[in-house]
Amino acid sequence: MRPSPRRKLVRTGRAIAAAIAVMIGAAVLAPAAASAAGGPAGEVFTLTNAQRTQAGLPALVSDAVLDAAAAEWAQHLASTCTFEHSSSTWRSSRVAAFGWVSTGENIAAGQPDAAAVVSGWMNSSGHRANILDSRYTGLGVGYATGTCYRTYWVQIFGIGTPVKRLSGGAGDLTGDRAADILARTATGDLLIYPGNGAGGFQGPVTAAAGWGDRPFTTLGDFSGDGIPDIARTEADGRLMLHAGNGRCGFLAPVQIGNGWTMFSQLIGGIDFSGDQIPDVIGRTPGGDLFLYPGNGRSGWLAGGTRIGNGWQTMDTMFHAGDFNGDARGDIIARRLDGTLWIYPTTGRGSWGSPSQIGVGWASLTAVFGAGDFDGSGTQDIVARTSAGALLLYGGNGRGGFLATRTIGSGWNGMSQIG
Repeated sequence: MRPSPRRKLVRTGRAIAAAIAVMIGAAVLAPAAASAAGGPAGEVFTLTNAQRTQAGLPALVSDAVLDAAAAEWAQHLASTCTFEHSSSTWRSSRVAAFGWVSTGENIAAGQPDAAAVVSGWMNSSGHRANILDSRYTGLGVGYATGTCYRTYWVQIFGIGTPVKRLSGGAGDLTGDRAADILARTATGDLLIYPGNGAGGFQGPVTAAAGWGDRPFTTLGDFSGDGIPDIARTEADGRLMLHAGNGRCGFLAPVQIGNGWTMFSQLIGGIDFSGDQIPDVIGRTPGGDLFLYPGNGRSGWLAGGTRIGNGWQTMDTMFHAGDFNGDARGDIIARRLDGTLWIYPTTGRGSWGSPSQIGVGWASLTAVFGAGDFDGSGTQDIVARTSAGALLLYGGNGRGGFLATRTIGSGWNGMSQIG
């Protein structure tokens, strides 16, 4: 029998596994609190931290993995028309690999908005206890709609030290904590399309007028200042670092290498060596791959080391962030037959086993990693059709895709998108 659409609030028990007792004296996480989830879920995050601040407690850190788990469970409740907690085993299977040693959960259904659900939780002693538990350091929030209770809300609280994961794509170039899109026009200008954190973007901002026809390479935070950077290979082989300023622009270029015209493509932002610092992979026209590990300070730990061959059969390659949910960066590549493949890394300077994740991608004129562009907590891919439409392929966090949606048109005027 389907439940009636009355409002419901349920929390997990406050009893936490013995392992948590060890964490009580642990230091509070360093990252500043910020809402990775967008929309109603982001509002719940903000209101929850407001309650903690009022109570004199540290703000909770927003974590994409906790967000993804909460969103998955909220969608499960909505699609199955059920109302029950996830198990600690289920939550652990989603978040333990990312540094969260234990979790708690609040769920609710039927509340019309974020203010109503947080108010309901704060007026329930058990839910309030979770929100104001000083041992929790991280929070993920999920929101979904369905036919039974109409709205479903999930909070997953975490204790631990989250594993640093490097995102795919250009990253947050504007300082608003949302993933952005970088594009080079046919006339040679570099434009930033600020993401809205929910799968859309605002009008373009000129980041570098007169950039020219040289391709850019997204590097992630190569300089170690917390702001994404890009690079450009000059015609004479110099590799130039254009460090992001976090305000829709870049600092004056600095040379960080010579002889880089030997590569037909550079892939930046990936942590191939496992030290949580962005590296650069160069591909030669003959299909060899060379690794240049970054030192986190705008330089290198070592020269190029060959890490692969035979990659000339790929016409597109990019860093997709942690696309398969194993807490390590992945390369996604399109073969000449139009099939799409994921090449996971091991976090120890080697490759995992590749697997096919798509067919029929040959007609797309651009494919690139977009980071968590839709604000769901997982890494996404964006592609351009021959007609100039921009498509969002939201990642499901397990190496697959959510439903595709169109997020733009008229993009044929761009020579490069990333």
